[in-house]
Amino acid sequence: MKKFSSEAKVGAFIILALIIIAYITIEVSDLGLTGGGSYEVKAQMENAEGVTPKTPVQVAGIPIGSVEDIELLQNRKALVTIKVKKDVVLREDVELQIKTRGVLGDTYIELIPKSASAKPLSDDGVIMNVKPRGDYTELFGEVSEITENVKTITESMKVYTAVENSHTARILKNMDILTANMANVSSRNVENMNVLVSNLRVLSDDLRRLSNNTSADVESTVARIDEITQNIQEGHGSIGRLLKDESTVDKANEVLDNLSELTGGIHRIQTELGYHMEYLGTTQDVKNYVSIKLQPRPDKFFLFEVVHDPAPPSSNDTQITNITNPNGTITSVTTETEDFNEVRFSAQFGKKFKDFTIRGGLIESSGGFGVDYEKGPIGVAFSAFDFGESRPHLKFL
Repeated sequence: MKKFSSEAKVGAFIILALIIIAYITIEVSDLGLTGGGSYEVKAQMENAEGVTPKTPVQVAGIPIGSVEDIELLQNRKALVTIKVKKDVVLREDVELQIKTRGVLGDTYIELIPKSASAKPLSDDGVIMNVKPRGDYTELFGEVSEITENVKTITESMKVYTAVENSHTARILKNMDILTANMANVSSRNVENMNVLVSNLRVLSDDLRRLSNNTSADVESTVARIDEITQNIQEGHGSIGRLLKDESTVDKANEVLDNLSELTGGIHRIQTELGYHMEYLGTTQDVKNYVSIKLQPRPDKFFLFEVVHDPAPPSSNDTQITNITNPNGTITSVTTETEDFNEVRFSAQFGKKFKDFTIRGGLIESSGGFGVDYEKGPIGVAFSAFDFGESRPHLKFL
């Protein structure tokens, strides 16, 4: 009679749980099985490198959705479909940027609201303000071109200063001779004065040749510098585009922002701590579960659990020992031991597919797998484990 009473209690509890689930499904239609807790918006991108389905989408660093789908259009642009939580209102002037966390971090999409007066985006609305992603290769190419131009100007100036037989080197050499002669002029005779005059004549000839030979080069160099300056002011060439073209400046700023993020902190893993208990109707005991969930991506997680079962199933260990009798016969002795393991462990890996989750690994210290379904406030979980000689352990929550 007592056993029948316990089973009746368990049956009544299950019926009450089903009534509550049905009531929630009918009343909370917006989050129920037939309702939707999200809506979709789209965006066209010139370059969607690093964006894949399940890529996180956030506003002000807070996750508000993920990429649902991505496809290539006829105009060679990427059409990205984003699923956003229904309680998040996006407006038509929102700006979309593709960013990266850390050196080895994941790509994510940042949505930047602009104003609160713009019209809200409806389901299947299109985000028009898409900021292009910075291209490292293009920027480094422009910097290389600028370096070549500076090198050309440096080579032109080196002709007048760095070469041993250049005009400047010869002038300095003659000036050194002149100052040495003038230092000893008081102790020299007329002959030395004549040598000094001769040196002055040589210096004068060198200066005349320098003026005649380099005037054209100087004019050419001045004209080249004037041309480069004019091109920069008009926005021509790499330096001109870098200083005048707003898109190039924005691109450089974007690359600097990305470089700043690349030297930023380590990509954080979402961590959840959990606890739940189960009432065992047959023994009227409580089974406890303590868990930690590590989720590096929205669709992947690792689940670790410690389970305490006050009434665990026993495991029998049979050992056969052969004993040789004095008369030469052999007697087999069978020893059976019964073990009760109250503490067990679980370590599972899970993968989400929209509203379904498939997981598997070690469940309560034995191999197993599970399938979960979650939609709004309703969750259903099925687990199968302990595939031994006896029947497997099946659990439905």
